[in-house]
Amino acid sequence: ALSGATGNGILVGFLVTFQNEPTGIFWPIRSGRTQLGRAGSDKVDIGINDASSSSRHATVTADPSTGQAFVQDDGSRNGTFLNEQKLPPGEQRQLHDNDRLRLGSTTLVVKLLVS
Repeated sequence: ALSGATGNGILVGFLVTFQNEPTGIFWPIRSGRTQLGRAGSDKVDIGINDASSSSRHATVTADPSTGQAFVQDDGSRNGTFLNEQKLPPGEQRQLHDNDRLRLGSTTLVVKLLVS
């Protein structure tokens, strides 16, 4: 379930995982900040069911005026990888349609509505 400030933002895109989920799980990326982390953690907008992800793993920031989205690693234990390149913690990188974002051992595919 979605909660918090991201619940009413403008939809910018989706994160999708097909890992252990043949039909896929889709999470909306909305304007503003979306916190990614381990499922069941406090204040997480997108909960990843993966023990190797950190409770506050990464943040996606989306700008609805441009349709652009950015990701940054929040000092996670096992790292955040964008297209298999490890991100330096705290450094924002732009996301593009069909990028692959890996948190721990879970890979998410980025789908942006504006590309």
